[in-house]
Amino acid sequence: MKAIFLDNPVRKKDQKILIIDDDITLCSVFKDILDQSGYQTFIAQNEEDVLSVITQQSVDLVYVDLEMPQLNSSAISNRIKKVNPNTMVVLISGYHLGVAEGEIKATIEDGIIDRFVDKGDLCNLPGITAKLLSERSN
Repeated sequence: MKAIFLDNPVRKKDQKILIIDDDITLCSVFKDILDQSGYQTFIAQNEEDVLSVITQQSVDLVYVDLEMPQLNSSAISNRIKKVNPNTMVVLISGYHLGVAEGEIKATIEDGIIDRFVDKGDLCNLPGITAKLLSERSN
């Protein structure tokens, strides 16, 4: 019988993901899920932490919350793209798309944000992450 391997943990461990959100509980849950899925995951809740991670690590994917009291998601996403234009930046939000649709579309059109994902759709975080990273490599 031939073995079929669905995951390649060596490849995943090389893929680095940054989660930027003001909700530490959500960050911790996302980090635990992604770490268990084999990714190297970082958390940031302020600009200093974001800049520290992105200048010290070659981050492949960033999940950034749309609404944070201490951080402007568009501005920090722009800073990330300036440091590494190849980093995929995914805006996440618990708000319905219609609430900030204009802002989201503008940041996507400007190349600041690559995708938008509703937090409710992140119940399959490892699957969505794998799909996004495969899009990035194509």
